[in-house]
Amino acid sequence: MKDISPKVSNVIMHENHTLTITFETGEVKTFDIKPYLRYEVFEPLKDLDEFKKYHIDFGTVCWECGAELSRDTFYIKGEMLKHI
Repeated sequence: MKDISPKVSNVIMHENHTLTITFETGEVKTFDIKPYLRYEVFEPLKDLDEFKKYHIDFGTVCWECGAELSRDTFYIKGEMLKHI
């Protein structure tokens, strides 16, 4: 089965709870996590220190608290900034 979305290769976290995400294709998108903060699993991310505790695993962004979204979500709902 072919993946729909490219893997995340780099992430920059911003203090306004947005992410700048670079995908393996060179595309760069911005993603606003604020709408997800109302869900229990994402609540710890309201704290900026927790928000910045992330890693890239299986091509997507995962946080130490256990929160994660699929790379499809980041890719499809992210706003294109540029394509390298």
